[in-house]
Amino acid sequence: MKVKITSFRIALRDLTLMLASMITIIGTTAIAPSLPQMANYFGDTSNGDFLVRISMTIPALSAGIFGPLTGFVIDRWGRKRIFVAALLLYGISGISGFFLTSLSLILISRFILGISVAALTTSATALIGDYAHESKLATSMGRQSLFMAFGNVIFVSLSGVLADFNWRWPFLIYTISFLILPTAIWLITETRKTRSHTEMISQVETKVPMPKAQTAFVCIIAFINMVVYFMVPVYLPFYVQSFSDGNSVKAGGLLAVVGLSWGIVSSQYHRLRSRLSFERITMLALSLVVVAYVLLSLATGYYVMIVALVMIGLGLGTVLPNLNAWLLSVVPTALKGRAIGTMALFSFMGQFFSPMITEPLTKAVGISRSYLLMGMLLVPLVVACGLYELQQRRLRAREFERSKAHVSQ
Repeated sequence: MKVKITSFRIALRDLTLMLASMITIIGTTAIAPSLPQMANYFGDTSNGDFLVRISMTIPALSAGIFGPLTGFVIDRWGRKRIFVAALLLYGISGISGFFLTSLSLILISRFILGISVAALTTSATALIGDYAHESKLATSMGRQSLFMAFGNVIFVSLSGVLADFNWRWPFLIYTISFLILPTAIWLITETRKTRSHTEMISQVETKVPMPKAQTAFVCIIAFINMVVYFMVPVYLPFYVQSFSDGNSVKAGGLLAVVGLSWGIVSSQYHRLRSRLSFERITMLALSLVVVAYVLLSLATGYYVMIVALVMIGLGLGTVLPNLNAWLLSVVPTALKGRAIGTMALFSFMGQFFSPMITEPLTKAVGISRSYLLMGMLLVPLVVACGLYELQQRRLRAREFERSKAHVSQ
């Protein structure tokens, strides 16, 4: 009986972490289908159209700024306290957009929401890494990405339906964090490994170095990937509105296609990882996204668009768990929080700067051609991954020759 109860608690604990990971991805995208109506409502506000688009991505700015700090804090003070506080702040700041009437106040509340997203992202991912055995890390990261994907499907689709009634209603989706809070308080605990590292953190910091080159490379990929990907939730609703029969429900449904394919491929990530290196998986995923953006730029109807969005989801669902697993596999346990926080900085900054980088481009050449040009931005990254893998192989070969020579002596 005790074994069954323990197994149930572990399963519920893991589900809690997966659900918390799931709502981090909708921190920005939950209101995407309502952006056109929201832009019309604040049409008289100076730069209202641009500020409305920024309101979707501004949580990414604060999440990026506070990501490294929250990573440092959870390494120092433990995961659970930050995790629980973040869930509470997420719900309060997220739902406030339903009640606020000023665009400035909505932007402020969204900025605060981003702080909670940063704390949830770092604490949940660190806890998943703490609980997972090294051999099961790829499976855990794939499962996390799966939940994030299906959360995106469910909540963005729901947002599209709600936005057709009123642009404010999608803000109610953020109350989901209050449902996760009780099990977070009841079931989440610090692992012994985490506690021991927290107690001796000052000693560990001086002895265990951060693998800076690998961390930097993974973070740069995360940044560029998000700059390119966020063109989809930011501009697709407006792209769909340009069609004669376009509306918020269809925009939400199309965005959900990305999440659906993302979720399917994420569940199989561990199989891919057992056969290929991190670098090669990244190359394949980003190459798929390049082709998808070319198709999206050529789309004049829904069928081609759906194919392109499925491919984007497949690429995203592969590269996201791969980057998380890649980083966690090379970083010492005592520094995982800071490493995840650093990658959160680059990922969320990519989300925030995406509309700033792409807005002048879309005004100059239009949305469809912008998709093509931004897709081409990933090509140098694919080449860089190939060169990086080649360099790593050469380094391993040299180390092998040195160890072989040492043994023979």
